Amino acid sequence: MAGLPERLRRLTRSRLAAPIALAFAVIVVTINEIGYQRVRESTQARDEALQVRVVVNRLRLLVADAESAQRGFLLTQRDDYKEPYSVNLGELLAVIERVKVLAAQRPAHRESLEMLAAAAEKKLDEMREVIRLVEAGQRDNALSLLLTDIGREQMVVIDRLVAQVAAAETAAFTAAGEQRDRAMMIGRVGIAVLVLLCLAAVFTALRLAHERERERLERQAELQGERDKLESEVESRTRELTELANHLQTVREDERSHLARELHDELGGLLTAAKLDVARVKNRLGPATSPEVAERLAHLVKSLDAGIALKRRIIEDLRPSSLSNLGLNPALQILCAEFAKRSEIQVDTRLDEVRLPPNRALSVYRLVQEALTNVAKYAQARRVEVSLEAADGRVVVRVTDDGRGFDTAGLRSGGHGLAGMRFRMRSAGGAMVLSSAPGRGTVIEATLPLS
Repeated sequence: MAGLPERLRRLTRSRLAAPIALAFAVIVVTINEIGYQRVRESTQARDEALQVRVVVNRLRLLVADAESAQRGFLLTQRDDYKEPYSVNLGELLAVIERVKVLAAQRPAHRESLEMLAAAAEKKLDEMREVIRLVEAGQRDNALSLLLTDIGREQMVVIDRLVAQVAAAETAAFTAAGEQRDRAMMIGRVGIAVLVLLCLAAVFTALRLAHERERERLERQAELQGERDKLESEVESRTRELTELANHLQTVREDERSHLARELHDELGGLLTAAKLDVARVKNRLGPATSPEVAERLAHLVKSLDAGIALKRRIIEDLRPSSLSNLGLNPALQILCAEFAKRSEIQVDTRLDEVRLPPNRALSVYRLVQEALTNVAKYAQARRVEVSLEAADGRVVVRVTDDGRGFDTAGLRSGGHGLAGMRFRMRSAGGAMVLSSAPGRGTVIEATLPLS
């Protein structure tokens, strides 16, 4: 017995395991199908025999009812006695036709069924003739026809044939039932044998499964140790990368602030000094200045004004002073107004008054700034809507355009701009959702906590 599991294991791993299992399955299916077919055939035979009995008995009943109605009408000559005959006549004809159909379907009883249908038709003809004579006022002739015993003889024939067919169908019904019982008994025995074999196979499979489960658990424990180690390392690397990304983002904002201050202090001072020098030169030259020199001085002043405006716009892009001095709502108003002026795109704003920490306010500002930049580059939009609202302790910022849109399913990473926007929102404790479809514009919606 000690070597039984090993022999079973070798059997399951051998080339014969699959053919044996397949042959076993074929035997099970074949036995089950044979038993099913036999039971179905027996049941069908019982149903057919029962149907024949019902039809012939119904024929006998309808003929008897019609004969009673005929005799009542003959004796009383009242239409209410003839009514059952008239009502049942259509059904009687249909039952006679049904008997003929059954005669074609039941070769073993064809002769009896055909004779029964013929006798019923003769009886029906006799009843029709009696009714016709009574309706024509020839009651004596109708009574004479009735006393010829033609109708009685046909009823005797019908009764005999009905009894004969019913007895034959009863025998067929009983034989089919016995055949069905035998088929069911064989099926039960076969199923019992198969159940025993299945139980033996299940017991064997359980023993093998227990051995394999023990081996699987050992391997799973080893894999779990390796997985825990890898997950710990991945978590550590992810934390380091997140901290590095946050640090780089902070450094980037600090560098922008430093560069904005340098531009404001150094370049702003130089441009302002140059503009003052031009003004002094223009004053000293006086009205006697030649038109060419005056034109050159005016062009120089215009260039210096354009440089100062460019310097101011670059500084605002690097570090928006309006955000630090005025707050988030006015800074977004200014950003949208300047964008609309530069791009000639209509920008509608719907901004609630919200108070956010400086880092989150800057995140919202950068989100709107990057979204507007993408609209100008790719959207081909005519109208943009920027909204900012607070609800349930959270801030929702949304940028919607009516541009050409795009298929988000084909967008893998969303580009560096969108990836940066998502990371900035996650760093602020929020999340960003992008919705777009070709021809239906684009919606960028970000949600982050108020505090």
